[in-house]
Amino acid sequence: MDLDNNHLDELLESHLQKEQKVAVYKSRVEANLVNGHPTFKATWSWWAFFGTWAFFLYRKMYLVAVLFFFATVLTAFIPFSTIIIMIISGMSAFYFYTKKLNSDLDIAGVKDKPLHEVKDNLSKLGGYNSWVVWVAVVFYTIVMLSVIIGFLGLAL
Repeated sequence: MDLDNNHLDELLESHLQKEQKVAVYKSRVEANLVNGHPTFKATWSWWAFFGTWAFFLYRKMYLVAVLFFFATVLTAFIPFSTIIIMIISGMSAFYFYTKKLNSDLDIAGVKDKPLHEVKDNLSKLGGYNSWVVWVAVVFYTIVMLSVIIGFLGLAL
């Protein structure tokens, strides 16, 4: 991805579908690019830290969401594993987003199509799943209630 700053702003706006998030994502996407290729550099996302798998599902990174979900569930009873997974999620969120953006730019035809076509294609490939917030709230409410009921059961 070899783009000047003006085009990157426009492309991010199309891909994110939230103009107010462009400034937040732009600096982190640029940090995770070396010679136009996604390369891991630790950045930070509080949303990804607290939401882990839900952040990735929200941003349509389905495989990464599944991996973080199963990592969280399968290691739930290992001491400190959840916090470690949360930290990894928070540190790697923008790297995974940069990889998705890079892939979506290739699919959108960034190298051979006019900018307006690329932006239209990116708006179809990117975006977010607004329903994920509600799924995460329900899921984490059930988890918290289960933990509380479990502790109450042990206390009796």
